[in-house]
Amino acid sequence: MKKFFPNIPLLTLLFLVSISFAQDIHFSQYYLSPLTLNPANTGNYRGDYRLMGNYRTQWRELNAFNSFSAGGDFNVFPKNMNFSGGIIFLNDKSGGNLSVNKILPSAAYHVKVNGYKLHFGLQPGLVIKSIDFYSHSFPNQLNWEKGGFDNRLPNNEPNAGQRFAYFDLNLGSSVSKRFGKWEPEFGFALFHINRPNESFLSDKKNPLPIRQAHMLKVNYHVNQKVILQFHSMYGYTAKSSDWVSGVNLEYVLSQHAFFTNSVFGGLMWRSGILRNSDAGIATIGFNFKNYTLGFSYDVTFSQLKTTVNSRGAFEMALIYRGKSTRLNQKVIPCERY
Repeated sequence: MKKFFPNIPLLTLLFLVSISFAQDIHFSQYYLSPLTLNPANTGNYRGDYRLMGNYRTQWRELNAFNSFSAGGDFNVFPKNMNFSGGIIFLNDKSGGNLSVNKILPSAAYHVKVNGYKLHFGLQPGLVIKSIDFYSHSFPNQLNWEKGGFDNRLPNNEPNAGQRFAYFDLNLGSSVSKRFGKWEPEFGFALFHINRPNESFLSDKKNPLPIRQAHMLKVNYHVNQKVILQFHSMYGYTAKSSDWVSGVNLEYVLSQHAFFTNSVFGGLMWRSGILRNSDAGIATIGFNFKNYTLGFSYDVTFSQLKTTVNSRGAFEMALIYRGKSTRLNQKVIPCERY
C-alpha cells in the first residue's frame, strides 16, 4: 500500500505544517535581515538607500524549508526630519508544497534626543498561503480496486481551500546610544497585532497569535581594528519561544569616510527558554565598500538530529548600501572681530 503522501510521510508533513503555522519565516543571521526583524529598522543605517536579500535552506533530507527574501529601504529628510520607507518580499516553502508569500511595505521615523537615537516603525502587508492538494492523498482517495491511493479521486473536503490571503500588521521600536567603547541597541516588535484568521478551512477560525520579539545588539570597540558584536533575539508567541544569541568578531582592514572594509565571524546558539538547545550556528562574512555578505550554517542538536544526521540549515545574506548624500557636519556662524 502506498503512503498517504508520496513525497514525505504523513507524520512528517503534519509536523512541518504545524511548525509553519506556529512560527514566522526566520533567519539565523537575523541581524542581516533588518526588515523582517523589526519594522523600526527601516532606514536605520547611514546612507540614502539600501538593498537586501536573504536565502535559507533547511533540512534538505526532509525537503523541509526553503526561504527567500528581497527588499529595500530609503531615507528622506523633509524639514530636517528623518523618515524612511521600504518594502520586503518573502517566500517560504515547507514540505515541498506549503507555500507562504508576504509583501510587507514599511515606514519609520527616526529622531535623536539627548544623544539617544530613537526609531519607530510600522509594517502593514499582505500574506498569501497556498498548498497543492493534488500532490497529496487523503483517506477518501483510497482506490480499493488497485489497493492504493489515487489523488485524482474526490477528497470529500468541501470546506478546504488551496489558497487564502489576509492583511497583517506589525509594529516596532528601538533605541541606541554610544558610551565610549560600548554601543548598545535594544529593540522591541509586535507582529500580527490585528490577529488575522489563518485557516485553509472556510468554516474554521484560527486567529494568528501576536508574536513578540526582543532584540539586543552590543558593539564593543576593543580598538580601532577589533570590534566584538553581541547579538541576541528572543521571540515568543502563544506557547512557543525562540532564542538566538551569539558573538561575532569583526576585524577592520581599512576605513574610509563612508566605507569600512572588514571581515567577521563567530558562533551563535538557538534554543528556547523552556526547551532544550535546538542548533549551533557558525557565521562568517565581510564588508567591502557598499556590500555586506554573510554566510551561516546551523548544526542540529534537537531530537531531529538523528533523522537529518545533525545537518541543519545553510544561509546567505547580501546587503548593498548607497552612499549618504546628506552632510553630517553643521557649520556654526561666529562673529568677526
